[in-house]
Amino acid sequence: MRKFLILLFIFSNTVAFSQKDLTKNIEDMQKSIAEQRARLDSSRKATDSFLMRQMKRNDSIEIARQMEQNGRNLDGLLRTMKEREEKQKKAMWMRLIFGGALLGVGIFAMLRKRKKKDIQ
Repeated sequence: MRKFLILLFIFSNTVAFSQKDLTKNIEDMQKSIAEQRARLDSSRKATDSFLMRQMKRNDSIEIARQMEQNGRNLDGLLRTMKEREEKQKKAMWMRLIFGGALLGVGIFAMLRKRKKKDIQ
């Protein structure tokens, strides 16, 4: 029985060493993982560059829209300012005319009063 166990032990060692080398298998797996990571990184870069271009395009469209809106707002503001200035000028002229008319009436009244005094 001892001889059998010794022979079994000897053959089991040779069988164990006759298997494929596991380090080569691990190296192959590491290489494939590195290749997959490289492909993933390149696809991420491509996706990121696409997203950046898309965001820049959207930003430029938004900026153009805002500039157009600001232009319309500025035009409306200038138009209302002009209308307000015209109203203020009209009101100023009306006050000047009214003041001039009152001054004329006052002068006419004073001259008329003076003539009455001179006659009596």
